[in-house]
Amino acid sequence: MHTLVEQIFFSDIEKELVDLLVARLGGSPGATTVVTKVPDPRPSRMVRVIRNDRKSRLDVEDREGRRGAQLILDRPRVVFECTDDAGGAAELAAKVRGIVNATAPGYIGTVWCDHVEDAGEENDTDPVTAAPRYTIVTDLIVRGKVLA
Repeated sequence: MHTLVEQIFFSDIEKELVDLLVARLGGSPGATTVVTKVPDPRPSRMVRVIRNDRKSRLDVEDREGRRGAQLILDRPRVVFECTDDAGGAAELAAKVRGIVNATAPGYIGTVWCDHVEDAGEENDTDPVTAAPRYTIVTDLIVRGKVLA
């Protein structure tokens, strides 16, 4: 007898976060460009959203190399790189951090987010362009959808 395992669909959390930040940061004076890939030419004020699950976490699932029984949950680690050539990178990072931390519990676009764990912020000047940059690392717990 073959056991059927539910097929779970997880939305593109980078896209959902980009859409959220565009809606919350866009349209203001000195508008912020929100992207997953840095365009050429690079905008002077920008937030880059990157899923990076390879950055280590400090919880039992990663330490012991196992995943919890709830396969409907995804645990993306997301990095937000906030740059502003006019010197407002720290302020931009504070806004992004506040927006993201306020999402749970609740929806990020079409994705239900159970929990946001703020893993920290770093003053991280871009080594290539020397642009002022602050990096925020956030762990999310989001829910997938069972495919019928």
